[in-house]
Amino acid sequence: MTTSADTEPPPRAAGRPRDQTIEQRVLPAVRALLIETGYDDLSVRAVAGRAGVGRASIQRRWASKPELVLHAVLGEVPDLSPFAGADRRGWIEWVLRGSRELFARPEVRAAVPGLLTALDRDPDLRHRLWSGFSGPAAALLAPPDIAGEDADLHAQALIAMAAGSALFLELVADDDNGAIHAHISRLILAATVDEGEPAS
Repeated sequence: MTTSADTEPPPRAAGRPRDQTIEQRVLPAVRALLIETGYDDLSVRAVAGRAGVGRASIQRRWASKPELVLHAVLGEVPDLSPFAGADRRGWIEWVLRGSRELFARPEVRAAVPGLLTALDRDPDLRHRLWSGFSGPAAALLAPPDIAGEDADLHAQALIAMAAGSALFLELVADDDNGAIHAHISRLILAATVDEGEPAS
């Protein structure tokens, strides 16, 4: 039996509906301002002015400046599409290549010094970043000779090596980074992938 309660639309939540375009305006503004002014001088006021949105709208969506910047340079969730169908070699190659491409981006280079300080001061944000991005990627690597927690440790160690070396080479080293990146990739692949596994 159908009642009036079944046919009436559900009540709307109080307040104005969330603007679905806010991220499309705010996040590019953050990336542009990072390049122009750097992390330290980036402010919610400046982002709001560049994006054409109110500061309150930004503050309702992002709890802090570090969270806003992380979302702008990394995305809200990791993009796992490059791992689709990848074997162990393909997974490792993409982690290495993706880390290098990430830290070579000018907005990421501009954000990193300030973000490192912010993450040091906010253990909860650091935990959410690490678990939110390393966890899903690590879950896609399942070495046939490693099981259980050791498999997660193996994958997380590879992510740390790839990201750590890319960060160091982009921000500290002044040699031929391309050659060093390539040699690091060969070293890691030689240590973690069987010689009989085909190159992707």
